[in-house]
Amino acid sequence: MISINIYDKINDIQDDEELTTFSQEEEKVVNDFVEKLETYIMINNITQTGYQNIQILNDEVYNQTVRVKGEVVHQVVKQDMYQAYIKVRNKRRNGVANLITLCRKENSVKVKDILERNFGSEYEQHKFDILKIIDAASDVRNARFNVSIETVNSVSMKGTRVHDTQYYAQMLRTGQLTGVIINYDMPQQSVTFRINIDGSILLYSQLSDIEILDLIEDLLNI
Repeated sequence: MISINIYDKINDIQDDEELTTFSQEEEKVVNDFVEKLETYIMINNITQTGYQNIQILNDEVYNQTVRVKGEVVHQVVKQDMYQAYIKVRNKRRNGVANLITLCRKENSVKVKDILERNFGSEYEQHKFDILKIIDAASDVRNARFNVSIETVNSVSMKGTRVHDTQYYAQMLRTGQLTGVIINYDMPQQSVTFRINIDGSILLYSQLSDIEILDLIEDLLNI
């Protein structure tokens, strides 16, 4: 499974801007020793749709009791790597989908924070119109979707006309909708993913990064 999070850049400008390699050091006392914590952003190729791949290497201090060379310490420094894409060409209006992270939700927030802290950016999670996606999934004229609806009390509904049922209407009124699981026919294969109401996506199928970006473009165009 792959966790995908999409962020809109609030203070975005429409000018195209390629990224440059970035590194930063800061000192922090860890286990009574001054450690140098590094943040390094590696810049890679730009895709045909205008997304530039970045890899973020970040030293982070974790509170964890371990033994090193016979000595017990209560903090460790771990270097984490995060994968993300930033739109640098052919940007959408209002900064929509400027940042896409391919890591767990908590790590995607770290990526967002690193970019905001070091580049003066400001991001917010992109909110998909789930009801619009459900309608698209239920439209027999565009039958590329099959949808399952999940609720807070673990009740699920499947089919092509679930949005016409009385239970579905009641579910919306009471705020029980938490997300939808969708089977989607891409040109290469059929994929399955879940969109939560907070905008995060969990991909159950194996796709390349380029295919993931294509899938996101399709969702944004609904």
